[in-house]
Amino acid sequence: MYDLIIIGAGAAGLFAGASVPKSVNGLILEKGPAPGRKLLLSGGGQCNLTHGGSIKEYISHYGDKGGQIRSILYGYNNQKVMEFFRSLGMPLLERADGKVFPKSLKAKDVLQALLDGCKANGFSFRYGCKVQDVSFHREDCVYTILSDQGTYHTKKLIVATGGCSYPNTGSDGGFFLVLEQMGIKIRTTKPALVPIYVTAYPYAELAGISFLKVRVIILNGQNGGKLAEVCDSLLFAHTCFTGPAILNSSRYAAAGDEIIINYLPNQSADSLKRELTQIVQGNTKLILTVLYDWLNPDSTKTQAIFPKRFLEQLCFRAGVAPSQKASGVPGNAIRKMTGFLTADRFSISRLGGYNAAMVTTGGVSLDEVDLKTLESKKYPGLYFAGEVLDVDGDTGGYNLQFAFASGHLAANEKTPPSQSERPPLSI
Repeated sequence: MYDLIIIGAGAAGLFAGASVPKSVNGLILEKGPAPGRKLLLSGGGQCNLTHGGSIKEYISHYGDKGGQIRSILYGYNNQKVMEFFRSLGMPLLERADGKVFPKSLKAKDVLQALLDGCKANGFSFRYGCKVQDVSFHREDCVYTILSDQGTYHTKKLIVATGGCSYPNTGSDGGFFLVLEQMGIKIRTTKPALVPIYVTAYPYAELAGISFLKVRVIILNGQNGGKLAEVCDSLLFAHTCFTGPAILNSSRYAAAGDEIIINYLPNQSADSLKRELTQIVQGNTKLILTVLYDWLNPDSTKTQAIFPKRFLEQLCFRAGVAPSQKASGVPGNAIRKMTGFLTADRFSISRLGGYNAAMVTTGGVSLDEVDLKTLESKKYPGLYFAGEVLDVDGDTGGYNLQFAFASGHLAANEKTPPSQSERPPLSI
């Protein structure tokens, strides 16, 4: 018999264990061979654990769920998360873009701090432990957890089993079946924060080139209506578009929709066309040189905003040789080049799958829980935290912030007294 059992040793489950208000006789069950495997991948292994700024700015970063989880985010905000890690002796680093990391830039340090916190609070761990069934005895208000390593009992249970993204880390959505058997409503899941694949992708040879700020617009493939508009950075991969602007817009996209990329979000195609037309008149320089000087006016920068490799591809797509004299470039080619710069348009062929998804859309319906406590409306003493819930945020620390805030809330609600403070229960 345990005071508190947590199913799932990911970000939400470990933060819950590390932030219980007092030491408990606790147990954390993890079906994988080790804890925090997905946490170790976050932020490219550096662990972007939250985002700076006012918590008021967070709400818009969770799509249509932002308003519903406002009290959770406000109750344990980003400043409190940072204070928590600092209290564990972990210095933090906030970058200019607002992303917050451990100063060491090592996700393993975040994981170790959470593990140490859990152990200090009285939790033991069972790894390689797959939970097969959860039953509730209403007479005693006790949960019985049946696993392939044994049977465990508790009066308070936190489910933090994650979604379906990166399934090889153990977050494969398998526990949703157990929850459905309990009568818990699960919203249909799909990958979120994924790369976007397009028909006739032209940048395979430019993999690694990135742009600090572009505007991405997603249009409905059926009626042309705007589904999303995001301004952020973009990265060319070998077979697809990725980077924050793409990942954050992917939750609104589907195969058959259209994507438009503006590499100069503060410029229009018409104004650029007029400007470039004037520049090339009588200009004997190579068009590639003219484009490079025009689009990279600050020669003191160590890295060009528009690399020559990208501009060469721009020329080829417009039907112009990069070595052609600028004065000889026809007007229709000028129009095409400025058009590509401000409205690079493609048909979406598919989105990345769960293996590439940072998070999952869908999960335990928010209708199933009291959003002030994260307790199940059907089962007293049953709580949910993290990605297992139907909540997904933008990239940049927002998903870990929700994992930590929800884990803290679930851990601090109605934590039972230790076994020494209450009489034994009959099971």
